[in-house]
Amino acid sequence: MRHGLRTAKLGRPTAHRVLMLRNLVSSLLHHEQVTTTLPKAKAAQKLADKVIQWGKLGGKSNWDRANAFLLNPKDTLRPLFTTLAQRYASRPGGYTRIQRAGYRVGDNAPIAVLELVDSASDLRFERAARTVGREMALRAREGPTPAGQDGWHALRRRVEAKGPDHIGAMLGQARELEPLTRDNVVKALRYRAAPVPVDPATSVASASEVLPAAAAGEADAAGGAPPAAATTPVVHPASLFLDRAYHHYLASLAEFSLATQRAPDPLRTIKQLTQRLGSLELRGAPKPVVTVPSVGRTPKAGERTDGWEAHVESGEEVSRRGGPIARAKGNKGRESRAWGAGAGAAKGKADKVAQALEADEAAQAEQRA
Repeated sequence: MRHGLRTAKLGRPTAHRVLMLRNLVSSLLHHEQVTTTLPKAKAAQKLADKVIQWGKLGGKSNWDRANAFLLNPKDTLRPLFTTLAQRYASRPGGYTRIQRAGYRVGDNAPIAVLELVDSASDLRFERAARTVGREMALRAREGPTPAGQDGWHALRRRVEAKGPDHIGAMLGQARELEPLTRDNVVKALRYRAAPVPVDPATSVASASEVLPAAAAGEADAAGGAPPAAATTPVVHPASLFLDRAYHHYLASLAEFSLATQRAPDPLRTIKQLTQRLGSLELRGAPKPVVTVPSVGRTPKAGERTDGWEAHVESGEEVSRRGGPIARAKGNKGRESRAWGAGAGAAKGKADKVAQALEADEAAQAEQRA
């Protein structure tokens, strides 16, 4: 029985919904991380896990099914059956993860990040490393004790003693970390067995971890640096995790040293209550809102400001109506049409000016004749 199980419609027709989910899965396999709404991410997660399972099984039939499903087979089909199949060879399932990312501006829809686990931009991997670094930085504030400033280096030497493959298990038993942090570290490193490329200049790992065994042996035999034609240097994901944790450890220590401790104020509650009661006495009529600026306005280049300046008419100081925008509108503006007599007077004045111009032109014509 179905027991209420159904496919999310997502407010779209079948053809639109299927094409949208295919597009999301194709973008996920290409970029390894997409941001969309939470219902779309949940619907696309099921299809993404199924497509990755096709890549793990291999075979011509699964290749044809993936080729017909993906919208960008030139970019994602070969990595699906090679890179991703090798990455998730030992993982029984759960190839994707959904991380909530707040709410969208406008309609307040919940936003989520749909990502491939164990990727280069895995959020859980980075979040666990940041937590480890911050917790060790908090312990380092205790002073130069074995549990203080020397605690991080002692922890790293202990977890690296058995090799990179045992770093995750050793961190899961470290008493310096909180229980929840240890569990998250184990989850982040459990299936990360494939080495990843890294730049030796920016990595703090040792040469034996960065270089392959053959290249390291050649370097020792020659008594110097390995040849430039050596294979691409790689580092174990667990060692990379320790590098990231050490980065956050140093950043947290810098943050703690720059932060200043605020002295407790015993009268803070009384001050807040006094201010709150005093604000009730200051309430009154709201201040008038000035819609037309009269002072303090900086004119722009080429702009006339006499529309806001006051002038004297019949011994009284009044403000001229309108400004640059009103003058640009001319007699097409709302105020000009509503003034009535004022508009008629302006029209009469314009007629007089036109008659004067015509008289001047006639006089000039007579002089030329």
